[in-house]
Amino acid sequence: MATAEKTQEKAHTNGANGHANGSSKNIPFLEPMQFAKDMSEMGMKVVRGMNILKNMTDDDLAVGQTPREKVLDIDFGKIKLYRYKSNNITCKVPLLINFAVVNKEYIIDIQPDRSFAKKMLELGHDVYTIDWGYPTRADRYRTMEDYMDYLDQAIDYIRKTSPNKKANLMGVCQGGTAAIIYSSLFPHKINTLTTAVTPFEMRLENTVMFKWAQHVDPDPIADAHGMISGEAMNAGFLMVKPMQRMEKFHMFLNMMDDKPKVQNFLRMEKWLFDSPGQPGEAYRTYTRRVFMGNELSDGKLTVDGRLVDMNNIQMPVLTIYASHDHLVPPESTRPIHEKVGTKDKTLVEFPGGHVGVFVSSAAQKHVAPAISQWLAARSNV
Repeated sequence: MATAEKTQEKAHTNGANGHANGSSKNIPFLEPMQFAKDMSEMGMKVVRGMNILKNMTDDDLAVGQTPREKVLDIDFGKIKLYRYKSNNITCKVPLLINFAVVNKEYIIDIQPDRSFAKKMLELGHDVYTIDWGYPTRADRYRTMEDYMDYLDQAIDYIRKTSPNKKANLMGVCQGGTAAIIYSSLFPHKINTLTTAVTPFEMRLENTVMFKWAQHVDPDPIADAHGMISGEAMNAGFLMVKPMQRMEKFHMFLNMMDDKPKVQNFLRMEKWLFDSPGQPGEAYRTYTRRVFMGNELSDGKLTVDGRLVDMNNIQMPVLTIYASHDHLVPPESTRPIHEKVGTKDKTLVEFPGGHVGVFVSSAAQKHVAPAISQWLAARSNV
């Protein structure tokens, strides 16, 4: 369709010029033969694409294919700690990758050729991750303190395998916010802290989602529903850039006869809409105190009566933000670098979007090796 679109654009341009000159002669509004050819090619593309989709199986869309084993059950098995299998561990301190509780952790292992977890294993790291499960209404009273306790159980298990009895903690998105809080409360357990595309500074007037959050009352939502469903949160995320989804499916239409690209697209769609809900009490606290109150960035947040003091974060800190992130813009993440207490701190910009930090081809070539090198320099001493 690209050729037809260019033809139409050219026609409109020429038409405008013709009218301006008082003439309508030789205005090629449409080239019928080229248009017919483009439409025929698109029709064949759709037919081939439909055949690919019809014959696609669950195996074609498999995610999380890097071998791993469950090593710890938390909260009666509702939450699980996994360790990726490796015979190539050269980094002395194990790495825990903590993702947001409202997303599934397998985004770090979405497919074999774009697996952040697999790449970190190849680079010599002992990699763990937490599957936060799918909370139900029975979990409506889980609090932020509960999640800190669950994270602490995972960290304590990992520390048993570490020569310095510490862990390298990497937090992604909301998981990075939790990692900051944890590292302030338990600094003696963390060797290094890495945050990636992490919301921290919440007073951003020019960002749609952050502005919305200032006008949300979490109390009636938490009281009435007990759980904030993944579907409700996804609806909010989609409304941040509503036209983007239409653009995405236009892109899909143009590649739907390419099976590998179709697989990549559908794996990402699977992850995007495989969204666990959030327990009401944890949602209430996070929304009112961290998002609306900006208490973490302002140095006023308390957990179990303990102040989350950024000056307690004296371990090395790596802060990563994405230049084109529309969900967690750079202005939200960069202040982490400014407010942590440590002198050993590094700020890195990734030229991409929110999820691209892990799933893009550039991430495999540049982001994972850069993180690995930074960690190794601070873990093998």
